[in-house]
Amino acid sequence: MCGLGCRHTQAECLQSGHSDGGCDCEPQCKGRKAWSRQIAAIDIKPGDAITDSAEPYNLMKQRGIKNVIAMGVHMNMCVLGRPFSIRQMVYQGQNVVLMRDLCDTMYNSRMSPYVSHFDGIRLVTQHIERYWCPTITSADFTGKPEFKFRNDN
Repeated sequence: MCGLGCRHTQAECLQSGHSDGGCDCEPQCKGRKAWSRQIAAIDIKPGDAITDSAEPYNLMKQRGIKNVIAMGVHMNMCVLGRPFSIRQMVYQGQNVVLMRDLCDTMYNSRMSPYVSHFDGIRLVTQHIERYWCPTITSADFTGKPEFKFRNDN
């Protein structure tokens, strides 16, 4: 079992590669507490909902929302495994897609399955596509090239 409540291997979910916070830098990055706000470029407006609970399901049901595009920082953590995640939305009958180029993973390449960070992202994406939902890229919305991390060859 992968640790996200699904019946897949750790290599598929990359759950074993984040116990150190996912940093594969030398020297190791200094640990930080979670952020307390969004970036200044993201305006939070009346009608927006911000939560880290199962509340989004009730809000989407109240507003008649059935189609959801998921994106976030760590696919193998919050995007897949939290109460407001892909897994929960699938269980609740939502139509979910992942915008894969606007996500990252919490993974240290010096830990199992010992692949580059970018290959780790691809493995988690493949896992989500295989077991949870289809994916799209930001190019599907913007008409511009999909986002790529600078060092991802």
